[in-house]
Amino acid sequence: MNINFENPYLVDKDFLFQKKMITLENDQLQVQIKTAGAELTKIYSKQTQLDYLWNGDEKFWKRHAPILFPIVGKLKEHTYFVNHQKYHLPQHGFARDNEFNVVSNNGNKITFELNYSDKTLEIYPYKFKLHVSYTLIENSIKIKYQVKNEDDKAIYFSIGAHPAFSCPITSETSFSDYYIEFETPETPLQYSLNKTNGLRTINPTEQSLDKIFKLNYELFEDDALIYKNISSKKIALKSNKHEHGLNFLSSDWEYFAFWTKKDAPFICFEPWMGAADLETTNQDFTQKDSIIKLDVDKELEKEYMIELF
Repeated sequence: MNINFENPYLVDKDFLFQKKMITLENDQLQVQIKTAGAELTKIYSKQTQLDYLWNGDEKFWKRHAPILFPIVGKLKEHTYFVNHQKYHLPQHGFARDNEFNVVSNNGNKITFELNYSDKTLEIYPYKFKLHVSYTLIENSIKIKYQVKNEDDKAIYFSIGAHPAFSCPITSETSFSDYYIEFETPETPLQYSLNKTNGLRTINPTEQSLDKIFKLNYELFEDDALIYKNISSKKIALKSNKHEHGLNFLSSDWEYFAFWTKKDAPFICFEPWMGAADLETTNQDFTQKDSIIKLDVDKELEKEYMIELF
């Protein structure tokens, strides 16, 4: 299969603009998800009358909350090897650019499914089933990923989330009026990305982060802030100018990244299991740094929750 890495979709170029939306709703929230990529497109609070999810304005970034699978970040030369056979994958994999099937929906919880196919096997030689569920719980939404090994051998993959939140949340504020709040001061390892190839540099630096982490665009001049071993299970987005914001609740994710673009009115909170290739990679997928190995008939579940206020 030929892949155009500037437009690296397994489907036609109009895929991302399809508008097959499904709505979940309770007394406090209205949420929309599109079947294309099983991607969240709206998280609206009836109490605050605010939409907390980025609107996908393509002037800045046309996605909202893509699912990263079966890789997170970039591969060296978009290339990897399994049993000495060469394969290619675009940045963040292919789940975000494929149509998911709805397997259940009761109006308050929905589950999507993506299965391996002849098409995916051409670029990813493993048989898998990926379930993504969204559940409304009062003023919160819980997102769960479930990967099942459908193969007769171990499969290898990474998985991650990439939701973008409106920042500013209200029209009378600006990006720099917001801050990230950890549960406690943090001392994670921070990885940098090579601007030329998008790969991680080999020597992370230990950071000392205060509990309050003020936002400004200069922080993101070198791309995403990628941290390993963040201990806080709850990370909040808040402002000194008003009382609205969100709590991002997650645990046991190996990496946590924050990302935005110059002058873009959003901030991404990204829990990851896996990350971009290290610059020193030998491109053997089974030896990729932080790769997940899932044995036959086994499943992996990861989840996070977004709580609005």
